Amino acid sequence: MLISITFIVIIIILFWIYARYKLSYWKRRGVESLTSDLIFGNFKNAVLFRTAPGWHIGQLHKAARTNAPFIGFYIFHKPCLLLRDPDIIKQFMICDFHNFCDRYFAGSKQKDSIGMKNLFGLKNPIWKYVRTKITPTLTRSKLRQMFPLMMEIGDPMMDYLKHYPADHDNVKLVDAQELSYKYTTDLIASIALGTKIDTFHYPNEEFSTQVYEFFHGFRRMVALVTVFFMPQLIELIGTRILANSSFVTEVFWNAMEDREKTGEKRGDFIDSLLRLKHGKQNPDYKFEGENLLYQSGTFFSGFESSSICMSFTLLELAKHSKNQKLARQDIIRAIDKHGWTYEAFQDMKYLDQTIAETLRLHPPVSTIDRYTREDYKIPNTDIVIEKGTPIYVSLYGLGADARFWDKPEVYNPDRFNENNHITDAYMPFGIGPRMCVGMKVGQLHAKVVLALLLRDYEVWQTENNKSFLDPRSTFTAADNGIKLHFRKIITRASS
Repeated sequence: MLISITFIVIIIILFWIYARYKLSYWKRRGVESLTSDLIFGNFKNAVLFRTAPGWHIGQLHKAARTNAPFIGFYIFHKPCLLLRDPDIIKQFMICDFHNFCDRYFAGSKQKDSIGMKNLFGLKNPIWKYVRTKITPTLTRSKLRQMFPLMMEIGDPMMDYLKHYPADHDNVKLVDAQELSYKYTTDLIASIALGTKIDTFHYPNEEFSTQVYEFFHGFRRMVALVTVFFMPQLIELIGTRILANSSFVTEVFWNAMEDREKTGEKRGDFIDSLLRLKHGKQNPDYKFEGENLLYQSGTFFSGFESSSICMSFTLLELAKHSKNQKLARQDIIRAIDKHGWTYEAFQDMKYLDQTIAETLRLHPPVSTIDRYTREDYKIPNTDIVIEKGTPIYVSLYGLGADARFWDKPEVYNPDRFNENNHITDAYMPFGIGPRMCVGMKVGQLHAKVVLALLLRDYEVWQTENNKSFLDPRSTFTAADNGIKLHFRKIITRASS
């Protein structure tokens, strides 16, 4: 017994010495850092799913000295650097992009996710080549072609709402987050996979249930925390950790085969992929086989982000009736002028402002990450960042930082009036050459859904239905949904 106790005490002492040394990494390099837990570093609450990982990084940003341009922190014992100043961020992400062109999780060896082997997860120089090919598939003219497909999906959504159960005052209590996910499921099927489905009326179809698992599955949530913040664990856990994408594969290849046989053009992403397939190929990365399938994964994460943007914008407008009224007036004005056309949505300037302000407060992908390819000396300092160091930027942190925003806790779409200067701290779509390629299509997706809903319904939220962040989700999501009251605007319906 004495020997066992002695052995345990020795192990504890050795671990304490080891942990203290590992957690002194930034101090030894002259970098400010936060007080760390001996086991979890600065990531305890996120690892234990007590707080949402992205929100947690934002709290680290907030905990630092106000004017610190960057701080060191630890995920377990892994030293990471959090950038807090827009000028430093631009230095890393733009001026020295060659050394920070890869995401931290890029090149992950997990093999079953179509979400990582495309622009989100590829390393340079393959990433650069693929981007030059994908960017032309998301031009203004391509968005015009996708627009009717987005509007088409709106019909079953509005019919679903029309027949949704109401109370005696004709008020419907609707989970706006679930409503958005249903629309997004149909949108992914239509634009990314070339297939029409109706999740609103047939939610138990195989595709709908599998996408539901993609959005909500605990396995995927755990996997995303691992991939984004601890990719080395993939080597230990194994490669098949994300939600199985076999359900997408069959639908995708059936659509590709059918489209090639018929020559039909729908204006969707399948049309673009077929052109890439039959175009000139790069021997280092050919658009054939699984590489074609992987590109559709761009729309999974992209449309998930715009779905989050839509549901949280609706939440903010539900809490701010004045802004909701202005957004509705903007929508009606544009539709009266242009009809339900692509041009109308380009003319909804105030709706753009409400979305921009929502993205400041509720960034869907709340953390920008990069990987240090080679040792890097931070300009105007003696600090050297070692090769392999993860670099992070918190959009939650920047969006709530009083250095850059007046009353940052207040929802105020007027910040983004076209006459106002927008701080460089605003980067909801990323920054530099690797910023989001699908920004415009995502914004159009969110605006279509918001316009359809707000034109016909007044929305509000009560104290009993407040929303809270899901502590399991790497992306921004409401744990208990976004329960809003919907009431049909009778005057508008009869006009």
